[in-house]
Amino acid sequence: MKTSIAVVFFAICSSLAAQNSPPAVAFRGNCANKLPTYHEWFQQTRLPYSEPYLAPGKRKQRILEHYSKLKLQMSLEEVENLLGKADFSTPRPTARLGTAPEPKEQQCSNQIAYVVKKSSENMADMEDVAIYLFFSEDSKLYWATPQNLPSLKPLGSPTEGFGLVFAQHKTVWKEYLFADDGFAITLPDEPNPHTDPTLPEMTVYTPSLLSNAKLTLRVSHQNRDCAATLAQLKDGALQGKEGIDPSSVKDVSIDGHAGLEYQYSSNAYLVSSDRFYCVNGRFYAFSTNWPSTPPRPEGVDRVIKSFRLLNPESPR
Repeated sequence: MKTSIAVVFFAICSSLAAQNSPPAVAFRGNCANKLPTYHEWFQQTRLPYSEPYLAPGKRKQRILEHYSKLKLQMSLEEVENLLGKADFSTPRPTARLGTAPEPKEQQCSNQIAYVVKKSSENMADMEDVAIYLFFSEDSKLYWATPQNLPSLKPLGSPTEGFGLVFAQHKTVWKEYLFADDGFAITLPDEPNPHTDPTLPEMTVYTPSLLSNAKLTLRVSHQNRDCAATLAQLKDGALQGKEGIDPSSVKDVSIDGHAGLEYQYSSNAYLVSSDRFYCVNGRFYAFSTNWPSTPPRPEGVDRVIKSFRLLNPESPR
């Protein structure tokens, strides 16, 4: 059995190399717009009542038939003339140096979603059938990425929306400690821990500044039999269930505690990997995806290698 771990929905590109005393980066400002937020859209569906969302037939047809007409540098208005109004939007203040003065006019990047099919509350569910579009601070389309729609090809790339502040300066990487969950990890930004809305016994950590990749760490607070659970995961992976590549399965460990890693294909354009550690009944689960053409981005390896246990106990 493959355990699918949701990935970060929105990614912003950054330089991954470290430098001495790099400048702080700030994301501040009000970027509200007229499009619904994810929460607003979610409440308008039957998802809160455990009923799946399916885009109406004519809307689905319009989205899928007109997607190929999208062009880079289109405005949101031009996109909506083709595909219709987006389901929801997540605008974000443009990154700037923390020492820079407040801009006279707020600049915001924007990410919108067209959902074809969805069955859970999790905004970043890897099982969703959807199209995600990313707009730069000048409101121009720079990246379109379909999910679970193999007939549609991505357009552009996350590097197209790379802000000037990151082109000129290195990102600040630092170690974050989470005593309640017993680990420390080095990241390029605050991971924003929160409870998983669909799995309340899990805490989710989602750093957003990984170049060309999405990464999530989940920590399970349910006491598990480490040997039995890892054996079940490994058996399913070696059988190639759920698209897992059996040749990618490998045993890993941390401070003597067993773990497991494997890769699988999310769709024709994305490669994903899961890594699990089990520490005296507590599970740590990394999930990552990245475009299928290049190898796994070095920033992902840097994050995973930095993961360490706080006051690790001997395996039971």
